Amino acid sequence: MRFARSMVLVGAAVIGGLAGCEQQQTASAPPPSSPAAAPTTAKDSRGFMNEVVQPAAQVLWNYGYAEKMSDENWAEVEKAAATLNDAMPAIAAGGFSDEEKARASMGGWQDWTKKTADLVTAAKAAADQKNQMGLATAGDGLVETCGGCHTEFDPNAK
Repeated sequence: MRFARSMVLVGAAVIGGLAGCEQQQTASAPPPSSPAAAPTTAKDSRGFMNEVVQPAAQVLWNYGYAEKMSDENWAEVEKAAATLNDAMPAIAAGGFSDEEKARASMGGWQDWTKKTADLVTAAKAAADQKNQMGLATAGDGLVETCGGCHTEFDPNAK
């Protein structure tokens, strides 16, 4: 599955120029606990995705198929899921500028947001239950959902 997730992301990045959901092989620094509390310099959606959303999603992807999970690893996953949950209102709003916020009125944007929120909820439940299969399933779903949304709405994807 790790190969399949990587191939989906590589294909989406080549086709669509994804801004923030590219998967990396190494663990990233722990994400902030909340976008509102996070020191972020993001002035637009791309910056927010790169600074807040991608690092948190990366944690889920890194541990979804890990050989062994410690309590510290699960705590990191729980924190990442909480960060993504806290980021959902900003994502649902469409962005920061008036132009970005106009996306929020589009049905497609709300569909992708709902799918993402459901997967974030599933990841949080998996983390709370220390259910690695549930985490992997939610992470795989996020790969597809993030890639689909970026393909539809990222200007570089057109």
